[in-house]
Amino acid sequence: MSVDWDPQAVLRAAAEWSWVPPDAECVVTDVTLTRWPSWAQGRVVLTGLASARAPEHVLREAVEQVRAWGSDTLGVWVSATSVPDLTDLLQARGARLEDSVDVLARALEPPLGPGPREAPVHEGRLVVRRVADVDGLRDADRVDTAVWDQQPMDDGRLAAAASSLLSEASRELRVVAYQDGEPVASAGVTLAEAPRPELGTVARLWGAGTVPDRRGRGAYRAVLAERLRLSAAAGASLALVKGRVSTSARILRRAGFDRYGAEHYYRLTL
Repeated sequence: MSVDWDPQAVLRAAAEWSWVPPDAECVVTDVTLTRWPSWAQGRVVLTGLASARAPEHVLREAVEQVRAWGSDTLGVWVSATSVPDLTDLLQARGARLEDSVDVLARALEPPLGPGPREAPVHEGRLVVRRVADVDGLRDADRVDTAVWDQQPMDDGRLAAAASSLLSEASRELRVVAYQDGEPVASAGVTLAEAPRPELGTVARLWGAGTVPDRRGRGAYRAVLAERLRLSAAAGASLALVKGRVSTSARILRRAGFDRYGAEHYYRLTL
C-alpha cells in the first residue's frame, strides 16, 4: 500500500536524524550537543535545532558547554527546520561553511525485488553481502577506516558493535561490496519511526563509501540497490539519505531520489 509522504514530513524526518557515534557524550535539551569520541575525530556538533528559543540563546548555551568540555571549535548543522536566522548569526561570528548535503528521498513499495535471502548479491564483478558476523563487520570497518579517516575498531569495540548490530532487537543493518574478494565499499541503514505514525517506518541510509582506488566502478550503486531492497523487505515506506552535493547526490538523483532541501555544516572557532 502506498504511503503519502508530503515534503514537510520528509524534512521533519531529516531534521530528526543526526549521527551519534557509539561512546559519544550528549547533552539533550530542545537541541542536541554531541561530543564525539576520539576515534571519531573528537569533534563537538550541535544538531536538532528546531527550537523556539532565540538563536543567540541556543548558541551561547552550546558555546558554554563546548568550553566546559575543553574544546575550541563547534560544528553546527543547519537545516530548513532550524532556528530562524541561525545561519546569519553563525556567519556574523565568523563560522565557516564546511559541508553541504541534499536531503533526498524516494518512496519504497514492497516488493522492490525478491524476498529476504542469505546468498550474496552479484552486481557484475561486485558481490554485495549483508553483514552477518564479526568478520563481515571487520570488513566494513576496513572500508570505513579508509573512507572516513577514523581509527579502526579494536577488539572490544568490534565485539560490542557486532553484538548490537546482530541482536534480534537491532534496527540497523550493514552491507559490504567485495571485488576480487576484497571489501571495497560499505554502507548502513537504520530503520526509524516516521514523524507521524501513519507514515510507518523510514529507512535512514547512511555511511556509504568506497575506498579511493576502487571508485567509479559501480560499488556505490551496488550497496545502494541492496539497501533499498532490504529496507523495502523490512516494511519501510521511505528511503531517506543526506547526499553530499559534490559527490553522491548526483548518483542518488539518477537512482530515483527526489531533492527536498539541504543541510549545511558550519564550523565555529571559539
